[in-house]
Amino acid sequence: MVSLRSAFFLSLLERSALVALSLGSSVILARLLKPEEIGIYSVSLAVLAVAQVLRDFGVGNFLIQESDLTEAHINTAYGVSLIVGIVLFLLVWLLAPYAADFYSEAAMVETIRISSLNFILLPFCTISLALLRRDMSYDRLVSVNLASAFGGFLVSVGLAHLDCGPNSMAIGAVFGNVITGLGAWLVRPDRELIRPTLTEWRKIVNFGGQSSLANVVTAISMNANDLVVGKVLGFHSVAIFSRAQGVMNIFHRDILSAVRNVAFPAFADFHRQGLAPELTHARFIVLLTAFAWPFYGLVSLYALEVVRFMFGGQWDEAVSLVPIFCLAGALFAVNSLIPQLLIAVGKIHIVTRAEVVLQPLRFFMIAAAAYFYRSVEACAVAYLISSMIALPVFTWALARVFPAHVLDFISGLLPSFLVAVVTLVPVSVHVYFSGFSRGVPIDFSEILLASGISAAVWVFSLLWLNHPLSEEPMFLRVVTRFSLAGNRRF
Repeated sequence: MVSLRSAFFLSLLERSALVALSLGSSVILARLLKPEEIGIYSVSLAVLAVAQVLRDFGVGNFLIQESDLTEAHINTAYGVSLIVGIVLFLLVWLLAPYAADFYSEAAMVETIRISSLNFILLPFCTISLALLRRDMSYDRLVSVNLASAFGGFLVSVGLAHLDCGPNSMAIGAVFGNVITGLGAWLVRPDRELIRPTLTEWRKIVNFGGQSSLANVVTAISMNANDLVVGKVLGFHSVAIFSRAQGVMNIFHRDILSAVRNVAFPAFADFHRQGLAPELTHARFIVLLTAFAWPFYGLVSLYALEVVRFMFGGQWDEAVSLVPIFCLAGALFAVNSLIPQLLIAVGKIHIVTRAEVVLQPLRFFMIAAAAYFYRSVEACAVAYLISSMIALPVFTWALARVFPAHVLDFISGLLPSFLVAVVTLVPVSVHVYFSGFSRGVPIDFSEILLASGISAAVWVFSLLWLNHPLSEEPMFLRVVTRFSLAGNRRF
């Protein structure tokens, strides 16, 4: 078991490496595959969305948050996840042709069936990964996840080079899960084989039922863009929408997951010890927004350059959507850890109620935008508006459990907001004098200079405004090293 700061550092290091691999994969695949092929894979994943969230049935989170974990709980969790995985595999395999007929795309059958193999593999991964996270064994988790991602990356890129189309990404994902299952078992201290039983099924099914309900409605909503946009506007529009959202997901999905991976078991551990997990939650959010808000602002201002760098000139249609998604991502950063905090203290029912309200609303808003406006821009705006609605809803959920914590939580965001505003001044000035209606990307050397100045301003503003991040030992060590290096040069 490692300390909380070490766990966060390892998780962030892991996610940074995974983001680099994901970025490299996206850059390469965007040049090897056609937009329609990427669209087919995106829609295939969206079709599998409900099944994907049911595959775990909440057993991973149950094992992490359970106060009195026993061997019977572990064996039952494995038994339940194995049954769910087999049932989902059979259903998806049989229903794949009907999904392909609905979208009039025969190639989807093979892609969906290849992806369905993950349902057989994931029960072998879930239990070991959850136990490693519960024990805060992030040093071992890092090696497993990096090996899995790198293996999937090599397979996907290699098969795409061999003209395997959307199946290259599906096979790469399956291969990555094979590595995860074997690796997670090998790095466990005991390496004991888990025997599936159902002795504690009532407790796990009660928790898993609520978790799965929230996850199902979330998955339907989050994949509405692919499901609805694909049907109404076509696969090309799905690919454009997906690529713009993918820019937001560099932080929202990839970096935030590093925080969530540490935060949830940390909250649960503090709660088991009788400490105050809400205080750790408040600090996590303040530190998180100090990174997230300047990042989203920077990407929004250099949207054309980011899209060109990541995907190439054929994806320029996605540029206008990037600032919209970045604003949504900035809002998500505020409430991103509230569900983890509430589940960790045993209030999963409150999270379920909030998700059941919000996620169908998001689905219908995106569907209405696609149907009535027939444009991906309208769908992106609908996504943003739903994010604006989610913020007060999750704040209300937080207030139900920690009423005294809400004011501190909200007021703590002001320093991060000021840091973001000050940090983005140099970049805003640069973009302004480069012209607002740019059809040609700004020279890379200019972007590098403006970004470097913004980074220096970011550090200065953290220190000047006494932001909590400036008190972190790791931040102080990095700043001290740079200062010493600069003094030695002169």
